[in-house]
Amino acid sequence: ELKEFIAFNPNDLPRPSYVEAVENQNLHAEINHDYIIITHPNFLSQAEELAQFHRDNSGLDVFVTTLQPIYNEFSSGRQDIGGIRDFVKSVYDNSASNKRLKYLLLFGDASIDYLGRLPNNENFVPTWESYNSLDPINSIASDDFFGCLSPGEGSNLLKNTVDIGIGRFVVVNTTQAQEMVDKVTHYKGFDDKVMADWRNTICFISDDEDNNTHIKQANGLSKLVDSIYPTANLDKIFVDAYQQESTPAGQRYPKVNEAINERMKKGALVISYTGHGGEVGWGQERFLDIPDIVSWDNFDNLPAFLTATCEFSRYDDPSRVSAGELIFLNARGGGISLFTTARATFSGSNYTLSKNFYKILLKKENGKYLRMGDVMKETKRATGSNPNTLKFILLGDPALMLNFPEYKLNVTGIYKANTTQQIDTIKALSNITITGNVTDESGNLLSDFQGSVFPTIYDKPAKVTTLANDPGSYAYEFYVQKNILYKGEAHVENGEFEFTFIVPKDIAYKFGKGKISLYAKDDDIDATGYDREIIIGGYEDGGVVDNEGPEIALYIDTEEFINGGLTDENPVLLAFVSDENGINTTGNGIGHDISAILDGDENNLKILNDYYRSDINTYKSGAVEFPFFNLAEGSHSLELKVWDIYNNSSKASINFVVASSNSMALDQLFNYPNPVIDQTTFSFEHNQANEKLDITIDIYSIGGAFVTQLKESFIADGYRNTKIDWDVTDQGGSRLMKGIYIYNVYVKTSSGKEAYESAKMVVIK
Repeated sequence: ELKEFIAFNPNDLPRPSYVEAVENQNLHAEINHDYIIITHPNFLSQAEELAQFHRDNSGLDVFVTTLQPIYNEFSSGRQDIGGIRDFVKSVYDNSASNKRLKYLLLFGDASIDYLGRLPNNENFVPTWESYNSLDPINSIASDDFFGCLSPGEGSNLLKNTVDIGIGRFVVVNTTQAQEMVDKVTHYKGFDDKVMADWRNTICFISDDEDNNTHIKQANGLSKLVDSIYPTANLDKIFVDAYQQESTPAGQRYPKVNEAINERMKKGALVISYTGHGGEVGWGQERFLDIPDIVSWDNFDNLPAFLTATCEFSRYDDPSRVSAGELIFLNARGGGISLFTTARATFSGSNYTLSKNFYKILLKKENGKYLRMGDVMKETKRATGSNPNTLKFILLGDPALMLNFPEYKLNVTGIYKANTTQQIDTIKALSNITITGNVTDESGNLLSDFQGSVFPTIYDKPAKVTTLANDPGSYAYEFYVQKNILYKGEAHVENGEFEFTFIVPKDIAYKFGKGKISLYAKDDDIDATGYDREIIIGGYEDGGVVDNEGPEIALYIDTEEFINGGLTDENPVLLAFVSDENGINTTGNGIGHDISAILDGDENNLKILNDYYRSDINTYKSGAVEFPFFNLAEGSHSLELKVWDIYNNSSKASINFVVASSNSMALDQLFNYPNPVIDQTTFSFEHNQANEKLDITIDIYSIGGAFVTQLKESFIADGYRNTKIDWDVTDQGGSRLMKGIYIYNVYVKTSSGKEAYESAKMVVIK
């Protein structure tokens, strides 16, 4: 019988080498969890913080693990996305039927390069890549692989359906990880600025050309939302409705960039985009690009994004951080989450998915709206398994529920002011009182609701026609309801409220249905409501005679601003206005808008009607706040014009100096009073609003002898500091002798920017 012999040298055999000790573990025993967070070990602390937040606030059972224990137990210790999926499936399959796993968060960025061969590779938590990964159209990167958990699934994602909600934090360092957790906790918190009426807004943005495909789809989505969720106030930024401009870099829509940036500043519950895009922004005309995104500072009003466009969030590209990722990673603002694309997609399929997204997002199950992971899962299941659906991913926390107001606001009466006469029509110059209440979904009055209501009264919808800027576009009509008759604030007491206002003269006199939009808040709860049955039109006879324009107090950033003072490149116009009969914000009368002109450029007039809000419990006074972005360094002038409801106008102007916030700048250093008797306050301007400032003031006699040192640290709430007081004593506590003294002010930010200025003061007794 033939035998085979092998000769070898035992010294040539591979030898096992020590890598590390592996602690005892048993991930197979993990069951009955609602939420799993799989994190790179660098981000374990932040993952645990997010998990604890959901345990405390969402009532979820959350399990956190790093990758290596999964690999040890499910893939022989080596990186393998199959091992990750097998672990998730083990938890899913072995849990009780009423405790099935619902959500999975992959805490860390991914890369197309599993082996770390590319420069700057950041493959912290790997994702699934299709075999044809270099094909620009047919390649796919998807986290759905980890969530297709039914029997027989996992080998062909095109025939599988996702069973859990999956999200990803595309972070690459601990700073980003902490910032993203902070965004979630802040978004779900009860800060007064977070709980605001931006939660009533859904915004639709559309591209131009392609025979109006994108604008028709965006308008179709807006009509769908209006039918499902009529509470929402719909904003429409349709690119072809704006004037296109020719520049050396090509065709551009600067007014669209402005409109998007302004919408981000005001906030929205959801922002939806339909059209062309890529890793660096939206549209061939760059009406959203990376400089816009990184400038956003809307930390208090973070929208969720739906981006039906190509590869806007290509999260597995180690050579570039995509625009979608930057929206998510923006620590000062951007978005709270994005349902977005990682590869090239197709318009028709995107539209189908977008319709399903809104149908699912805006419906309640068991009295609650769905969490983003559920929305992602159900949208994909409703749309069906196909390559286009696989290319959509969720950047964000899958266990996050968007900030839909929980309770209901109702209009209970519309009266002629100071009477009990109910009316069904609001006329120009009529004095109106509206009453209402706060209830639960069953109509039970919330008598313990003690807070504020923020009403906005809209005139009838207005028709807009697009401009057909390109051969691929044609004139298209759509409607927007944006002309505001009144926007204010009133107290809610024992669940009931009322507010009074005079209707502006500049309404559209044709009769038609307007809209009353309401938002209210009380500590940690809020409510929303609307009324669309009110008729608006006509004219009220017998009004008072008013020939005086409004009074205006104009500032930059804060009331402490001094004319000619310093600010950064993103200043905020701040104006306090008052008029005995109210301020006109309708936008119906030609030239009767609240408007601002920067540096005398009348061709770039800013319309500020949407940025005015009346003071609480009165229609006679209020404030305008409007943000400017990326202004050039140097001196600027600003003129504000305001009209009252009788079409009387007033103007105010102010000058300011922009110093880029990339470097620290100090100006207008002085102390007051000066001369000094027994107390003085140091004041200076800077360009680092909302930054932590460390301030040192060294005081010397005129002869150079050191007297004392003052130190303060605080978060700057504007561009002028007036927070450092001095009792005119030296280091030993003794009163200073009269004379001339010199003080040096050193200011440093937490990021290392610093500046220095000196001034003199006189001490008298």
